[in-house]
Amino acid sequence: MGLALMLGCVGEAGTSEALEESAHEFSTAPGEANHEDVTRTALAFLKPAVLHTLVTGNVATDVKFALLNTAHFDDCNFSGGAAFVRAKQAEAVRALGPGIALLDGDALAMLAFSHSLHAVQDFYAHTNWVELGGDVLVDQSLTAFPPLRPYSAIPSTGFVVVQGAKPKGTTVVRDDDAAYPEYAVVTVRHRRTTAPGLVSGTVDYEPGDHCPPPVAMTHDELNKDKSSVPDRTEQYQAAKSLAIRQTRHEWCRLNQLVRDAWGDAGTQRLAAWVADPSSAPDCSTE
Repeated sequence: MGLALMLGCVGEAGTSEALEESAHEFSTAPGEANHEDVTRTALAFLKPAVLHTLVTGNVATDVKFALLNTAHFDDCNFSGGAAFVRAKQAEAVRALGPGIALLDGDALAMLAFSHSLHAVQDFYAHTNWVELGGDVLVDQSLTAFPPLRPYSAIPSTGFVVVQGAKPKGTTVVRDDDAAYPEYAVVTVRHRRTTAPGLVSGTVDYEPGDHCPPPVAMTHDELNKDKSSVPDRTEQYQAAKSLAIRQTRHEWCRLNQLVRDAWGDAGTQRLAAWVADPSSAPDCSTE
């Protein structure tokens, strides 16, 4: 409970109580606690109170940002999702600056960082990354999370971001009559070149659908949020494994961003979150 209770002292009134209530009422448990499991597995080296706060804020993202597709990488809004992650991590970095009181800054940083973790975890469950054969992380840099621009290629895989109106001379196709996972394979054709196309599922209650109609799939048709979704067990496990790896890497990214902004004083603040340095990631190799 420790650090989570500090949240009630900063930001919106009663933030701590709201987070605790959200985690209890809206947790993915008892059905399947995937965001909780991913976060706890990836960041098990943190102090229990810190990890509890990150898990609680992560789960509460589904409530606080329920209608925001950028917080979940839904509706093919990849540029918006990437911007959400960057903004939340920048918010965490600012909160760890020397101008904010230690406990207040830590609490605000944990909350913002937890929201960014929710989004990157959803990236693998809500897109066709694994159906396209993606077995590496979307990004392993230590700079700010990269922009995912419409119809640009992602360096780690060459997958092309499918978002919004197609450029001239470009077509996007998929076989919607095929069985899963084949129906989730999207191809982008531009003149004489072809590449796998990255899309995410559409959610009707979230404003803003950026998926081109020829390749659009609903969230129900594409998501890998639970191991119990029929015929998606293998893809679910792959998505969860990537989410764990990305979450662990985001800890390294946060450390580097804080170091770049505040030097050793910033990284020492993050070091105080760690319970077991021996099991923390080696961010020079992660």
